[in-house]
Amino acid sequence: MFSLTGTTRKYVIIGAAVLAIILGLVLIYVQYSALSSLRAEVEEEEMLVDTARSNLDRLLVHRDRAEEYERRLQFAGEKIPTAAGEDQFLRYLHRLSEQHGLEAVNISFAERVAEENYTAMPVSITLEGSFSSIRKLLAALRNGERAVRVDNLSFSRAEGGSDLQVSISASAFYRP
Repeated sequence: MFSLTGTTRKYVIIGAAVLAIILGLVLIYVQYSALSSLRAEVEEEEMLVDTARSNLDRLLVHRDRAEEYERRLQFAGEKIPTAAGEDQFLRYLHRLSEQHGLEAVNISFAERVAEENYTAMPVSITLEGSFSSIRKLLAALRNGERAVRVDNLSFSRAEGGSDLQVSISASAFYRP
């Protein structure tokens, strides 16, 4: 067999100890890397849980408001007739203009735009009057008997007077 002298035995023991320390450090490094990776995954999962909780809270609020949403949907549905009714809509616009002291200069319809559950009826409206009257008419349109979306407003001075002229691009709706 093979025999070691005292000094060689010390070197072998020191070498084995150094090797054991190096292997231990390598194992510690590998475990630390795995731990860091797991911590990052846990942090990401916690963020996903927080997002899910936030979404759940939002959905619970919507669930609690479902009755209100149904009332609003029914109310909006009542403002969308089943026919275009251009004549009624024109009379409605003229009546609102007169009620608010405005002069209807021009009202014209554009080509209809069919959507999934309704048809949009674009309309251009030109009115003259005071700013206050125009503001009141816009509020009346917003809360009126027919669903109307105002897409654009442009103001200018009316010819030969102190009144304003407003050009309104809007859409009325109906269900086919």
